[in-house]
Amino acid sequence: MRVLLCLLSAQHVPNLLSVHHFQPDRLILVESTAMKLQPAAENLLQALRIGGREYRHKHDIEPLASEDHLETIREALRRAYGRYASCEWIVNLTGGNKPMAIATYEFFKSVGGRLVYTNIEQPGEWRDIDSTHTEKFNHVLLMKEFLAGYGFESRKSDEKIALAEKRATGWWECARLIAEHSVGKSVLPLSDEERNQARDKGITLASGRCFLDDSISASLSSCFRLTRTADGSWVGRLDKHEVDFLTGGWLEAFFWGLLSRHAVSLGLSDVRLGLEVGARGDSSGNDFDVAFMHTYHLCMMECKSGAQSHDPRLDVLYKVEAVTRQFRALRVKSWLATTSDHVLDRNNGKLKASLANRAAIYNCNLLVRSQIEALARKPDDLDHFRSVLNLRY
Repeated sequence: MRVLLCLLSAQHVPNLLSVHHFQPDRLILVESTAMKLQPAAENLLQALRIGGREYRHKHDIEPLASEDHLETIREALRRAYGRYASCEWIVNLTGGNKPMAIATYEFFKSVGGRLVYTNIEQPGEWRDIDSTHTEKFNHVLLMKEFLAGYGFESRKSDEKIALAEKRATGWWECARLIAEHSVGKSVLPLSDEERNQARDKGITLASGRCFLDDSISASLSSCFRLTRTADGSWVGRLDKHEVDFLTGGWLEAFFWGLLSRHAVSLGLSDVRLGLEVGARGDSSGNDFDVAFMHTYHLCMMECKSGAQSHDPRLDVLYKVEAVTRQFRALRVKSWLATTSDHVLDRNNGKLKASLANRAAIYNCNLLVRSQIEALARKPDDLDHFRSVLNLRY
């Protein structure tokens, strides 16, 4: 029988990948008091279940009262080993803290266990700690697995997300044209009250009310059944989804479509539109405009279209930072795409130094209007897209 022992820590991905790779008959999880409060073992088992590995009745949790006391750690290891002493042992040293790793290495080195490790800079492979042998993990990490490992879940149903993505697929060329020609202003100008009501119930556009850019007129007519009157305005009925798209949703649809069409070439997976993510058992949550997986990291993009005159200091950056912190930001990457001119320096047209510095501190990639326009003009230029997004393997 093959036994895999994992030292639990705040970062669950290396442990999860090792379970998928080695497929043990029995899983041993060494869980410190601090990790039990998270709860790390429960979260890892749930993530494994989502990924098709059911260990509900094939695991042991070995409690660890003190993660800093070497003899206490050794006692826990002796208990775990004693239950399956005659089995083949594989030990993942990646998790835990330094005393846990030292004690675990010493103990299982003495009993002939196989000791493996994942370098945080190379999350897609494991190595034998006592040799130069390395191998690639072959499991494609799902976003739901990643979230579950931190105790989070996607609140919106797969069916609802799929419908939104189907709409975005049909409207993507329109989104691209808006991004190229109309990103500095609202496409469908409505008051706050009108917008909120229209996003709930739709709206009927009357003559003389809505004047839209000629560069997107053909696309608007075909996508949304709008017609142009003699005075140049547009009339017709828009449902709530169409209103949402024209009052800002086009920007997230544009980036979702762009990421989706280049996903394979960029090494992305699970590119999703409009997620609602929250902690299990908690009614509160956060919206992810666009999300995807890249090199075993969760990547999220916040999209803000229009003038954004209500947020001249780009306080939305604080929201992005707060969301990433929930996942111990080591394994989360973030982007903020905005069409607001308030973020630009009036003297040189570049991103304000103060905002650039804040974004750098938060490790958030900020995309401004000129970059969005350029991406829309050259949607199939993969190297340019990779450069703008600062995506590295």
